[in-house]
Amino acid sequence: MDPYYDEDGITIYHGDCRSVLPNVVVDGVVTSPPYADQRIGLYEGIPESEYPSFTIEWMNALRLVDNGSVLINIREHVSDGVMSDYVHKTRLALRHSGWFEMDELLWVKPDGPPVGHPGRPRRSWERILWFAKTRQPKAFPKASGRTSNRIGLTSRVDAPATDWVGGFSDYAEGQSRSPDYCFISVGDRPKYIDHPAVFPEKVAAWMLRTITTEQDVVCDPFMGSGSTLVAAQREGRKSIGIEIEERYCEIAVQRLAQGVLEFG
Repeated sequence: MDPYYDEDGITIYHGDCRSVLPNVVVDGVVTSPPYADQRIGLYEGIPESEYPSFTIEWMNALRLVDNGSVLINIREHVSDGVMSDYVHKTRLALRHSGWFEMDELLWVKPDGPPVGHPGRPRRSWERILWFAKTRQPKAFPKASGRTSNRIGLTSRVDAPATDWVGGFSDYAEGQSRSPDYCFISVGDRPKYIDHPAVFPEKVAAWMLRTITTEQDVVCDPFMGSGSTLVAAQREGRKSIGIEIEERYCEIAVQRLAQGVLEFG
């Protein structure tokens, strides 16, 4: 399949990711796939009953480097007062098919809109599921960390429990690991993009820094308007985007022409 766009380490394919993925090799995947059929009137969705098998199909089509991994941003919805279960079923199905679930990270949305069931607290976070084919994928937990003087104990590892409660005084200094969540505004995304679910570039950047380094190849099989590719461009990664809707391929190309200017 010929690329829709291919310049400066950025490649875009217009098509079904299940057909494209076997033809590319990537270091990591950062993506926000369709949330089942929640936006079926806006773009192609996946029925909940088919979601586990669909996810296994596209993930098994991946050609990951040996220590590569996959980060998936997703959250199930509440239907008729009850949480849907397709995400839970998908996680278990992936485990049964040979994938290792490494962790669950979170994207916390401080300015999230008042969505969700009106009789429940406002929904203000989304899941980021982490899967790999190895128990020890490459990971860079300090890539989004901060300089700290309390990153770990330098001594007294056999101290009594009372010291753990009261706190220690002899901490090491250096670069801390990132927490297992990112605290990023929903508003940190371009307002002019004609896409119903624009993925904030800063969330994509936090995700790709966690599992890749500079010059690695990051893939987004559900590229949408291109947020992952914009983030990869800024962070010095090569990128591959795959999108089944041609109009979103064109939007992504237009965004990439502006590059890091819109990332902020």
